[in-house]
Amino acid sequence: MGDASVPIETQTVDLGPVEVSFATNAGPRILGYARHGGPQLFASLRDEVIEHPAVGSYRFLGGHRLWRAPEVPAITYEQDDIPVDATVEDGGFELVGPLGAEAIVKAISVTQHDGFTIVDHELRNEGWAPVRCAPWAITQLVPGGTAYLPQQLVPADEDGVLPNRHIVLWPYTDLSMPEVTISQEQVTVVASDRRSKSKVGLPNRRGWIAYSLGDELFIKWSALHRDGELYVDRGVSVECYRDERFIELETLGPQVTIQPGKRAVHREVWILREVSADSVSEVLDELPVEPETLGS
Repeated sequence: MGDASVPIETQTVDLGPVEVSFATNAGPRILGYARHGGPQLFASLRDEVIEHPAVGSYRFLGGHRLWRAPEVPAITYEQDDIPVDATVEDGGFELVGPLGAEAIVKAISVTQHDGFTIVDHELRNEGWAPVRCAPWAITQLVPGGTAYLPQQLVPADEDGVLPNRHIVLWPYTDLSMPEVTISQEQVTVVASDRRSKSKVGLPNRRGWIAYSLGDELFIKWSALHRDGELYVDRGVSVECYRDERFIELETLGPQVTIQPGKRAVHREVWILREVSADSVSEVLDELPVEPETLGS
């Protein structure tokens, strides 16, 4: 387990406008996502590992994965180099992982709706005791581009005198460095190759987060932040992490208690667009808050 020398077996599914590849002997992991003839933005990290005494070596592999929050290394980094149950049907596929810590099973299903790719994440409780956690969907992308996390623009009160947003920072995030920029409209994170780490998070008030590299724009939507629900990481529902190897776009559902035999479901909607670098801001400004597929 966790041996980087063990080859990862993959399968590729044609969903029309995009091709999606996944691991069959690890995960559930989506390892590739690209337009036909377009570049691959998902990072390939077959040799990158996290070492922790409680679990040994955890392989990143790259691409897209489902974790559970909050981050507790002894649970979060549990090894998943085990074959998944993969079901491929016309228009999509489902990946179901092995029984994990506290009898939680992780599953990812993917379908296509016109130009939108629908990615459903499930944490299934197949044990005998309730489990308190939140679904956490993480996409690892190649460095060199810029991530965009839009800020709340609507005032919290009619007079505009109350605070209407907050940004969460991790201990290693140095705002004096150029990678993270905070403006009135958005937080941007440049995926530089400088040997450092940065991570920021905020409530999802605009629906989408995005990553631009060259002429390729990757966008993913998730459910809007639900006031009154409990979110981990000081109350944020979208996050972005970077170091010199990759950048991550992350979304989280609220923390819930999953009863035995029940599940927590978290949906993302993805799209890839070919967009000239000088028109990225214009395209992002015109994005809908919630595509119709988000609630389907």
